[in-house]
Amino acid sequence: MTKMLKKVGLSIALASTFGVSANAICLSENYCSDAYIGVGGFYENINGTESSIKNAGGFIAFGASGMYFNRMQLGADFKVGYGSNNLSGTNLASLNSNNENIYIDIVNKLGFNVATQHSPLFINLLFGGGDWLFSNNGVGKLLVYFGIGVEGRLALSEKLKLTYSAGYGYVIGGYLFGNRGIKSRTNGSNHVFMASLGTQIKVSEHIDFYLKAFGKYYDLNNSKEVQVNNNNISMPSTKTWHAGLEAGIAF
Repeated sequence: MTKMLKKVGLSIALASTFGVSANAICLSENYCSDAYIGVGGFYENINGTESSIKNAGGFIAFGASGMYFNRMQLGADFKVGYGSNNLSGTNLASLNSNNENIYIDIVNKLGFNVATQHSPLFINLLFGGGDWLFSNNGVGKLLVYFGIGVEGRLALSEKLKLTYSAGYGYVIGGYLFGNRGIKSRTNGSNHVFMASLGTQIKVSEHIDFYLKAFGKYYDLNNSKEVQVNNNNISMPSTKTWHAGLEAGIAF
């Protein structure tokens, strides 16, 4: 299993893709669709009292969306990858300091275009967003969020566009400890803020190249105490910075 994951990680640790395509294929006058695939890498720093977690890895990104009447869109974006999970701090001393992880990021969106067809600006409802990390013997995450966001493209020339997005989500869920993935739910109100900025270049009639930088900021409360490896453990309130780079194609 470990060898297979390492091969996957090496094959995808490059750069990734942006989830909006300008070259949508129109199946009728009132419906157009697009899809994309790419690769990317990320780094994450989680800090709390006597607890520090650093995650890094590569991923494959893919997704699709449909636009109805040039105004309403329904779509989903996915990232799946592999990486490392490094722990430090006395609060996490009962766990392995160096681990492997599997990374999954999902977001569903329902939006309305308030601008033009060629330079759209979508106001999106974000639902069922998931930020999941499964570690073999460290600290994982099982977070789900619901929120709102904006997503758009600004035409700079016939072949070049600026892409951007920003959003907020209310977070539920918590952490996973040790090789058994013992759940520790966070208390109180928890929040995530996210943004991206990139470029989109037309390669052919139905193919674009994408490059973007993206980031997330999590503000999470302390989690409930659970027993792991015969020790009581919980996560304190944490601030998390998550950043990455993506590149790929849409069609």
